[in-house]
Amino acid sequence: MHYLTTSTEIRDFISTLTSNKTLWLDTEIADFRTDYPRLSLIQVLADSTDSTGVSAYLLDVLDKPDLAEYFINQIMFDSNVEKVFHNAGFDLKYLGKKLAQNITCTDQIARKITRERLEVSNLKLKTLASELCHFVNVDADEGSSDWGMRPLSDKQLKYAAMDTVYLAAVHRKLLEISNPHAVDNILQPSS
Repeated sequence: MHYLTTSTEIRDFISTLTSNKTLWLDTEIADFRTDYPRLSLIQVLADSTDSTGVSAYLLDVLDKPDLAEYFINQIMFDSNVEKVFHNAGFDLKYLGKKLAQNITCTDQIARKITRERLEVSNLKLKTLASELCHFVNVDADEGSSDWGMRPLSDKQLKYAAMDTVYLAAVHRKLLEISNPHAVDNILQPSS
């Protein structure tokens, strides 16, 4: 995984993302249960074949609203790049709201297929990753950790990176089930 913390490296990385056809994205929020939640991390994966998180990028934007705004303007408002989330409504509160373009939500896809047809106990991302995509040792505990503290622990960073890996795998599996012919077109790497 690549953990980016400086404004320069985050801006430079964001500038490279517009060449991708599809991005798998997630966020981690600090002070989530307060009246003033803060965007802590934006997690980005552009390689749907990554099963370990090695190509995931973690953008540390805590208390850096200019970087979050840059990401929103460059990526979230770009209709040429598909942005895939699980429970997109939550992440979009922090990433462009209703102005975001070309959004895919794996939670909505899973709901359309139904939990019964998928043969899973619920439609949470971690459940879909373990029960539908057969990942083992899926960590669900770090999601409620303190994303406002710095430095972040290695366990938090691994958790954040793996969220995008699980998301890409779940997206692929849901597409295989719901629309098998769409998978190759959507998930092929950008050239």
